[in-house]
Amino acid sequence: MKTPSQPRAIYYIVAIQIWEYFSFYGMRALLILYLTHQLGFDDNHAISLFSAYASLVYVTPILGGWLADRLLGNRTAVIAGALLMTLGHVVLGIDTNSTFSLYLALAIIICGYGLFKSNISCLLGELYDENDHRRDGGFSLLYAAGNIGSIAAPIACGLAAQWYGWHVGFALAGGGMFIGLLIFLSGHRHFQSTRSMDKKALTSVKFALPVWSWLVVMLCLAPVFFTLLLENDWSGYLLAIVCLIAAQIIAPHDDQIPRTSPCSLANCIVDVCRDIVLGTGTTGRQYHQLVYRSLCESSGIQY
Repeated sequence: MKTPSQPRAIYYIVAIQIWEYFSFYGMRALLILYLTHQLGFDDNHAISLFSAYASLVYVTPILGGWLADRLLGNRTAVIAGALLMTLGHVVLGIDTNSTFSLYLALAIIICGYGLFKSNISCLLGELYDENDHRRDGGFSLLYAAGNIGSIAAPIACGLAAQWYGWHVGFALAGGGMFIGLLIFLSGHRHFQSTRSMDKKALTSVKFALPVWSWLVVMLCLAPVFFTLLLENDWSGYLLAIVCLIAAQIIAPHDDQIPRTSPCSLANCIVDVCRDIVLGTGTTGRQYHQLVYRSLCESSGIQY
């Protein structure tokens, strides 16, 4: 039986997906060892930073998807995300043991991942009509591509770090992302038919600045914000707020989760912000643990 041909654009999406996974999992395989062996972090500090980083890269795609719908469009968001991830790995690849450069690099990667992750799948979905039977095959190719990159990354980056040094391993991860970006850009003519952004959502809001100005502002401010979060161990506060808001959104669709009143939710968020400002009370990680425990108990899940 003849396999239906896929749109040409999918092969460029698959290519950048392979290298994005290579970049992400290559760096992640080295991070804990780099923190403990090279920078001298104790185990608790290293695990805490790694956990905060791993959590934030899966929170930011929510914002990245919103920005793509309202301002950037999926393809522009993917390109911006790939550029940021490349830049973040380049900063990690610089031969310096500065903790500030570490936090800055992780913050840049977090921002890039947020723009990239939620929009690469959406960009693939735009290649097909609603009832196109090739859609399932396209997404299967995308997931297979990710698996290829994630399997090869720890081996290649790990060997590079072992033979030539930590920063070479990080630079290799960034180089992979840059290669994927170049391949993706070379296929720009195949993406002419994709939707750039949500026109209805865009026209319903009047922006004082042009779209490119918002992109520049976000690229400048977002890494600074996440650098402060990581350097001051405030990420737990942000994750606690995200958990509270997520529970509020999910509750109406699940009878097993008791819905919190908006007033109670607002009070919880105010308490978290108060402790950030005053520097007193429960730490960010403890807030995250308390919120997670509460959600588990309300859902009948053993904590």
